[in-house]
Amino acid sequence: MGSPRLLAGLWSPTNASIRVKRPRGVTLIELVMLCIVIAILAAIAIPNMSPVVQRFRLRGAAWQVAGDLRLARQRAVTIRKRFRVCLTGCAITVPANAYSVERDEGTVSSPRWISETGAPVRLPEGVSLSATAVAATFNQTGITSGATFTLSNLLGSYQVVVNSTGRVKVCQGTCPP
Repeated sequence: MGSPRLLAGLWSPTNASIRVKRPRGVTLIELVMLCIVIAILAAIAIPNMSPVVQRFRLRGAAWQVAGDLRLARQRAVTIRKRFRVCLTGCAITVPANAYSVERDEGTVSSPRWISETGAPVRLPEGVSLSATAVAATFNQTGITSGATFTLSNLLGSYQVVVNSTGRVKVCQGTCPP
C-alpha cells in the first residue's frame, strides 16, 4: 500500500489530469430532432390504425345490439311484460343508426310503449343499422316473431339474428340459415 500522502495527492483538486465531466442536459437541436422523429412516426402509424378502429367499432356495435336484445328478452320474461327493440315508430324519436328499448304498459290489443332508457341508443360513428322488421318484440315468455339486424360500415358487416324462440346470434357477414 502507498503512503497516505501519495494517495491524498492523487485526489487533490489541483490535480488537472483527473476531472469528472458532468452531463449538461439536452440541447435544443436534440429536442427538435426528437419531435420531428415522433411526428413522422405518428404520420405513418395513425392512418394504419384507422381500419383497426373501424373494425372494433363495427364489432362493438353488433355486440351492443345483441346485448340489448338479450336484455329485452330477459326483462320481458322477468317482469311479465312485452319488450321491444325498436328502430322506427317508437315511443320516442329515434334518429338514423339508433334504436330504442321499450316496454309495453298497455295490453296486446292496445299497446302503450314506454322507453326504458328515456333516450335512443346511438351506435358508434360510421356504423349504419338496418333491420328486416321495425322492431323485435318479445312477449312474456321470451318468444318473438324474429328479426335480423344488419350493422355495416366501410370495412364489412355483422348480422344480429333473433329467431322465433328469442335466441340471439351474432355473425360476421351473414348468418347461415
